[in-house]
Amino acid sequence: MLDNKEFFLDKNSSRKNILILGATGYIGGALCRKCSQTEDLAVFALVRPSSDVEAIKPLCKEIIRSQEADFSSNDVAQAIRKHGITTVINVAWHMPPESTKEAQFAKDRISLEAALHGAKAVSPDIHVITTSGNFSLITADGGRITETPPPKGYTPPEYLAFIDLLISVNVLKDGLVEEYISNGGNASIVYPASVYGSAPTRGSFWDFAIQQFITGKPHQGYQPFPPDFMTAWVHVDDLADCYVAAARKGTKGGRYLAAPENLSISQISTLFAEAAGVEFVAPVFENKDKVIFDDSHTKEVLQLQWKYKVADEVKGWVERIKELGTYFLE
Repeated sequence: MLDNKEFFLDKNSSRKNILILGATGYIGGALCRKCSQTEDLAVFALVRPSSDVEAIKPLCKEIIRSQEADFSSNDVAQAIRKHGITTVINVAWHMPPESTKEAQFAKDRISLEAALHGAKAVSPDIHVITTSGNFSLITADGGRITETPPPKGYTPPEYLAFIDLLISVNVLKDGLVEEYISNGGNASIVYPASVYGSAPTRGSFWDFAIQQFITGKPHQGYQPFPPDFMTAWVHVDDLADCYVAAARKGTKGGRYLAAPENLSISQISTLFAEAAGVEFVAPVFENKDKVIFDDSHTKEVLQLQWKYKVADEVKGWVERIKELGTYFLE
């Protein structure tokens, strides 16, 4: 039961109070920045006791430390009641990845279940937005990828076998969200494409992945992506716009794909190498599975216009990596 009048006041006003889990991460930091620039949204960040919050402190109305080492449903429920939260966004995930999907899922589900169960403990009206991945949408036959998840028991294309852990964990997490919705919970899923750009906190996973691909060498124990890897790309600020639009929409069971530009790992690495002034001959890419990501439905439903293009932003991307000290191309 709700026992805080502030919830009702905020619910009936034009302002939405948003609670973000994972606010100190790459996407979470950009989301905090985006929300801080809007008049109708106020950000409250739920962080772990050990989290460094200096980068997001100016962007948040309040930063709440979890009572234990990790998030709990009680942390989320208390924050909702105290601060009149109307929307919970979970962009937290465990890094570095575990060695098995079972171990990774055990870690990733902590924040997800905290968001879902904490919201439901307060009110079925609380909207929870969770994050997944565009890899989870790919069907066995490849082809046109939309917001529709693949059927249960599908077999991913062979060229995605090397990221089976990531795909499998996202599918398991999405299953928890679907079950939550079917049991009366109010939740949506955002499927981000591969994310690039500048964020207030740390660098992107792709900072390393692209440099590994260009050098052809493992970095920090991870192998380069295969040449036949096809994905889509979204700037981190465009992705933040997608989360904000989904929060404003508040639709139960909403599924949103943020995938503005279809580019293979070979194509994106060529642009990256040119911007970095590095000699690189990209492997010949053939889109054998005919994979094309189509987010036109999401753009229509959320009234979104993507603002950024990789070709215009890649030079700034390279410079940002140099500033972060994560640039290792010779």
